[in-house]
Amino acid sequence: MKPTKENTLYLPIKQIYFDAIIAGTKKEEYREIKDTTFKKYLDTSIEDGYVMFRCYDEKVNPDLELDIMMYNNGVYPFCPKEYKYLNLAVGYEKERDTATVEVTDISFEQAKDKKGNFVRFFWDEENGFRADSNGDSTMWNIVYHLGNVVELHRKGE
Repeated sequence: MKPTKENTLYLPIKQIYFDAIIAGTKKEEYREIKDTTFKKYLDTSIEDGYVMFRCYDEKVNPDLELDIMMYNNGVYPFCPKEYKYLNLAVGYEKERDTATVEVTDISFEQAKDKKGNFVRFFWDEENGFRADSNGDSTMWNIVYHLGNVVELHRKGE
C-alpha cells in the first residue's frame, strides 16, 4: 500500500523528535486528544445514525452525550482513524525536513502529569474542572506505533 491523502496523517514535529524517529530510537508518536483536534484522530463517521465505540460490539446512539474525555474504567471507547502513514514535517517553513513513516498500530493511553500520575478530574458546574484521582474524566493521548521510514527529505538536499 502506498501513502495517499486518505491513509496518511500530516503532523508537525520538533527536530529532536524527528531525528529520533529517523534514527529508529523513537518508536511512538503521541498526540493529545482535544476538543479542537479529535476529528483529526478519531473516526467520526456515522453509519445509520450511530457511532461505533471501540470497546463495545454494540452501536451507540450519537444523541447520547459522548465525551472524548470520559474515563470509562481506563479504556478509551472511541475508534481511531486507521492511518497507515504519518507525514512528519519539522516546523512550518516551506523548506524543512520531512518524512513519511509507516504506522504499525494505534493505541490510546491516559495522559500523565509531570509527576507521572494519571490526569483525572470531575466537571463541576459551579467550579469547573476539579482534579480528583477518582474523577470520571481524564485526558487521553493517541499513540502511533511507528515502523519503517518510507520517504525522507532533508532540508537543503
